Amino acid sequence: MSQESTNSSLKHERDRFLAFAFCRADLLIELSDKHEIVFVSGATQSIFGCPIEQLIGVSLSELILPQEQPVLENLLAGMVGGSRPEPIDLIFKKKEGALRPLSITGYYVQDLENHYFLSCKTPSIIKATNAHPDRAAGGAIVHDRISFGEAVTEHLATHPEDKLTFIELENYDEFAKNLKKEAQQELSVTINSYLRASSSEANSAASFGNGKYGLISRPDLDIEKLSDEISRQVKAADPTGVGLKVEQASIALADSGISGGNAAQALSFMIQQFAQDQTDTFSLEELAHSLPEILARIQKTAHRIKNVIDGADFMMVFQPIVDIKTRDIHHYEVLARINGETGSPQEFIKSAEDLNLIKGFDLALCRKAINWIEDNPSKKHNRSIAVNLSAASIGDKEFLSQLTPMLAPLKDTPDSLLFEITESTKIPDPELANNAIQALRKLGHKVCLDDFGVGEASLQYLRQFQVDILKIDGSYVRDALGDETSAHILKSIADLCKKLKIHTVAEMVEDEETTQLLINCNVDFGQGYYFGRPCNDISVFEEPDKPRTMVRRGDTMESWS
Repeated sequence: MSQESTNSSLKHERDRFLAFAFCRADLLIELSDKHEIVFVSGATQSIFGCPIEQLIGVSLSELILPQEQPVLENLLAGMVGGSRPEPIDLIFKKKEGALRPLSITGYYVQDLENHYFLSCKTPSIIKATNAHPDRAAGGAIVHDRISFGEAVTEHLATHPEDKLTFIELENYDEFAKNLKKEAQQELSVTINSYLRASSSEANSAASFGNGKYGLISRPDLDIEKLSDEISRQVKAADPTGVGLKVEQASIALADSGISGGNAAQALSFMIQQFAQDQTDTFSLEELAHSLPEILARIQKTAHRIKNVIDGADFMMVFQPIVDIKTRDIHHYEVLARINGETGSPQEFIKSAEDLNLIKGFDLALCRKAINWIEDNPSKKHNRSIAVNLSAASIGDKEFLSQLTPMLAPLKDTPDSLLFEITESTKIPDPELANNAIQALRKLGHKVCLDDFGVGEASLQYLRQFQVDILKIDGSYVRDALGDETSAHILKSIADLCKKLKIHTVAEMVEDEETTQLLINCNVDFGQGYYFGRPCNDISVFEEPDKPRTMVRRGDTMESWS
């Protein structure tokens, strides 16, 4: 075979290899032992904004954001020894300054002059559930508390040897007040990069805010070294040069002492508690020394919630929502009361949300409410009732598919059941949630947006969701009599809703003076002790002279009056 034929054959084999490689990659890069590009093939123009020849001899570190340097160094170091790391997302810079994320993996081959062979492709961007300023600078690759909880349960199910690590910068909020906005952002992005560089897949780090972070890491991670590096970065950013104390705790699921169906919920719950705790009741010191006990408590809570759901072990009480001009009852809100517990089930509901069990409870409540409607018809009185649905439920496609068949018995009387969307957690996918809301409205059920004006419920939700009723948070109502600003806000909300053809409900109505103020503010309906306290017997509101009854819940006796 001639030299020309040999060269042609080799070129053909090379092109075939590249063709197969590009089935899984947008770009192939070969690096020297000094991490300089010696070969590159693929979409360099669209990714880097320059032709191939301009990249030869360039250090790969020059093409990424400075904050990504630790991630790149960790990636290349992980290849030495013959291992092939999981794909890692890095943010590259185009020639004109634009940013471009690429998912990278590869091999280190000692026999080929200690070169690195990298495969690069456009990644599937992590869909965070909550916008975060750090994430914009980092390419949408840092989790928030909700998406991180999901990532942890998925990852540790298949990699129990890996660790879940929490890190907290003590008194970070006070520290951040002394930093300029640019310095705050630069520090956050730098810390995120170090966490990603240390995480198992570099896409499994989280920033919870308030100086709290989390990551999934390999068993051999030197957490003390990582903490020291973060401490060094914080000290460098501190104008006084003092810095902050960095606390950390790590958990290996295999050593946690828990197993079974509630293990994932327990870990997810622990993440939510650490991320949201503002009272220092959930300390990293406790976490580090009492992990089995903490997880056992969480598992016990999950078991209790599941038993309540499976056995429908709760009762319904009703509170009237009244037309404040005519004083006629428009409908009743259904409030759940857990058997064996007294007072509001607020803690139970919060735990169910954190443990991702709230959808089951919402379905159980809807089932009980529908059965009640079927068993308690009345030609004389209006018995329309409203049940609460968590934001997590209304934003879940599977939940709606389970709820819809349950509504079949009400197809001729859909106005007998209303739905209130609560705002205790952020709705992760507003578009999906609005589709669910419109599906319920299409069936004839009215939908109410609860607690408007606080938490997550705001003008943004009013713009995103088409609803029939808006419930104004009681804090505005409570303060309106003595605070002119609150009264103006109350009236502005009511006037806006009138224009949008949305009815308004004011909570926490305690007296006639407040009722008259609400009438003057153009509010439609009122709810509060002035119109009636929650009662398990709806006839109490239909027959005002009827004596109040004593009811038993578990081992307790309560009077609804």
